[in-house]
Amino acid sequence: MLLEMVLVIVSLIFLAISSDKAVENVIKISKILGIHGLSAGFIILSVSTTLPELFVSVNSSLLGESGLSLGNVLGSNIANVTIILGLAFFLSKRRFIQFNKRVFNELLNFLFVASFVPLFILQTGNLSFFMGIILVVFFIFFSLKTPKKVEGIQELETITTREKSITYIKFAISIFVVLVSSNVLVNNSVTIATLLGIPNSIIGATIIAFGTSLPELSTVTQAFRKRLYDVGMGNIIGSCITNITLILGLSSILSSNPINVFSFSTLILFTILSMMITWYFISTERKIDRKEAAILIGIYGVFLLQELGIISYFF
Repeated sequence: MLLEMVLVIVSLIFLAISSDKAVENVIKISKILGIHGLSAGFIILSVSTTLPELFVSVNSSLLGESGLSLGNVLGSNIANVTIILGLAFFLSKRRFIQFNKRVFNELLNFLFVASFVPLFILQTGNLSFFMGIILVVFFIFFSLKTPKKVEGIQELETITTREKSITYIKFAISIFVVLVSSNVLVNNSVTIATLLGIPNSIIGATIIAFGTSLPELSTVTQAFRKRLYDVGMGNIIGSCITNITLILGLSSILSSNPINVFSFSTLILFTILSMMITWYFISTERKIDRKEAAILIGIYGVFLLQELGIISYFF
């Protein structure tokens, strides 16, 4: 089991690094292609930072480990709106983060609506091929409704043909590394879970979920440090929506058997609670301060204790 644990750690490291490089180059590609505004940032940046979740979930579904897939998606959303946002705030060393009301209203509405998608899934009882189609349609709807403009995204200087080619090659390589490392991560996590008698859903909702959220932590922290608050928060909200619609939808479509979601009821309710608390914090005064960031990190701590069964009697 020692070898499997080493491979999990190494694959998580490669996953985080390669995903970060993928994000870096896909942003350059969006500029090369002339794609600007919040639509480009929301779709390209959020999809790019959720590449680990995408490949882990797809690989899990193809391997017949649907529990790992759903646990990863829900756990990643909880991590994004709690510990990732909280840590990014403290790492950016800001006293508070104020969001642009005019730009941010639409994204807040998205977060509010997306908070109820897990509840909709829970009411259906299972994730089937048909439900997967509905979730993908939801993602397309959110993408089409995204505001067309965001402040803070800087234009790149004119790029030569050679630099464009290098950017495309780097992006392709980083995607390849993401694919390989995610496959290694899934295979060895399943092995460890089996040996320890731990449900795959718990592994997916904790270790893998946080590991695959590292690209969001990196990009959001950098955005906050550069005072691009709307861009950073847009990445978090976009990632949550991408996770719960596109990624979960594709996983359901590719899964050989319907996923029974009732065993994930506590995780789903925690996802809804986390997203709604974050929505409340931001919607009240359009800002996040130290107290609220600390509360978000604390919520993730409660979530971990809940997953480990230490405080399960509270829920």
